[in-house]
Amino acid sequence: MRSKPAVIAACLIFATPALSLAADTPFPGIYSVIDPVTGMTQDVLKIEPVIDGEFNVFPRFAGERAWAGVLSAKVMGAGDRYLAEPLFPQDGKVRALAIEDVGYLYYTPGGSYSHDGRSDTGYLSHIFAIGIKSMQRRPLLAGHAERGERGQHDYQPGADEAKIAVSTLNYSARPIQVGVSDAGHPANAVDTDPLNPYMGSAANCCFYLPGAPHKPGRVNIEYRWLPDGKPETRTLPLPAGTATEELLVIVQADGQLALEFRVPQASLSMTEDGGVNAGNGRLYPALPAAERKAVLAAELARQKNSLQDIGKKLEKLPPTTPLQLTQRVAEQVAARQTAVTYLEAFSACKATVRECDKQARAAAGRQ
Repeated sequence: MRSKPAVIAACLIFATPALSLAADTPFPGIYSVIDPVTGMTQDVLKIEPVIDGEFNVFPRFAGERAWAGVLSAKVMGAGDRYLAEPLFPQDGKVRALAIEDVGYLYYTPGGSYSHDGRSDTGYLSHIFAIGIKSMQRRPLLAGHAERGERGQHDYQPGADEAKIAVSTLNYSARPIQVGVSDAGHPANAVDTDPLNPYMGSAANCCFYLPGAPHKPGRVNIEYRWLPDGKPETRTLPLPAGTATEELLVIVQADGQLALEFRVPQASLSMTEDGGVNAGNGRLYPALPAAERKAVLAAELARQKNSLQDIGKKLEKLPPTTPLQLTQRVAEQVAARQTAVTYLEAFSACKATVRECDKQARAAAGRQ
């Protein structure tokens, strides 16, 4: 898959914020970006509350399958200092979450300006691995405590059992929440993250299966259609496979459910028409063509607006501006111009998606 430009995020220094600032923060949730070329939605942050003003953050960058180790985060208070000078004056409605060793996540309601710009989705990242990007947010698991390695897990596996990860691929047009449990041992259970239509979850750990050949077992798929569906359960036999693989819950386009095993190192290569290989002869769920076109147009408009904002900032910098800030603003102008050039070239191309990606990358001067 094509690489995306990274923007160097500023380090931060902050004092402990007042607890009242985070009593009703808008940050808990799962954050994702949509690739306007492939139509794939990629989750990049999962944020869970700990106490007022403090959060656990699980990152997932660069195509990683599972959520990585936990980071701590705090809501920035009015007296907290950013090490680098902000690009824009920050609107009073904006909230900023400082994430350990990663960067910032801003809540930007109503198109308000954060220190790093604005976002029409209400959230903006300034994160080492992905740069300054508008983020989509959806709620965390609802209805019960999360089951699995990171949450509630009362099951004690036997000596002959191995743990495997579980993922859900949602090919349907409906949002869904899915978990699995052993039909014979309900405590052996794991939940995957709630999903929007046409997207795949992170690989959540862990479900336990015998490591040696065994009689076929049965698995409960526990699911609910979001936001208001009632919990339902369907019991299915385990497919042929081994506990060294990953268990997939497949939500088919018509809403039917199926189970598959796949090798965890499945390919992420792009096909000619822009699909991304998911293993087992499948492609990852992605937006339909019409919706993908709309996402592409929205991303181009977003990048043009951002370029206009940062371009005006560069023009108005006085001669006395510190060189470090001038360079930072100039880098942002260059990055946004590259993104606009790429998206314009891709939008105008009539060839296959992979060929259009190649041509657009060349036009934007990317490798």
